[in-house]
Amino acid sequence: MNESLYPFVNHTTYDIKALSALNRLAEASVRKEKSRRTKSLCWLLGVVGLVGGAYCYPHQNLVGSLLLLYGVILLLVAISWKNFQLRSSQRQLPRGMRECTYEFDEEEIICNTEAGITRYSYEQAFAVVSDQNWYVIFFDMSHGIILDKAGFTTGDALSFNAFIGQHTQLPIQEF
Repeated sequence: MNESLYPFVNHTTYDIKALSALNRLAEASVRKEKSRRTKSLCWLLGVVGLVGGAYCYPHQNLVGSLLLLYGVILLLVAISWKNFQLRSSQRQLPRGMRECTYEFDEEEIICNTEAGITRYSYEQAFAVVSDQNWYVIFFDMSHGIILDKAGFTTGDALSFNAFIGQHTQLPIQEF
């Protein structure tokens, strides 16, 4: 690899810790309203299901039972919202994408995995979010890549802040 072409190389493992950070930062930034709305809807429909089931159960056992079951399931989803999102993210992760090596050149981000090579243009970046240990570059409201700040094999996280800001023209949101 020619290091002058790639000033930054990052290796990130998409494990539970990384996917949790991705979901946490997405919920704090680009998916804040959608997540809040969906979780609130789960609470509301869960309560409606329980109340409707309790009301219908004495007269129509089947309908009341189904409404009670529906209400309980939705309340359990709302209570364990973060675990639900994590399981969903794990299922959506394509096979062979667990180990990612990202190379940042002047034109694009190159992602090398067992599944192949994926290229992202900096113009595709929708938001860049950072916390103490992670960077996330979102390409839309539900798709992004996460970078472990300790995973830079070429370059470092402090220099990457300036580099990604120059290339995406987006301010990095700190959380």
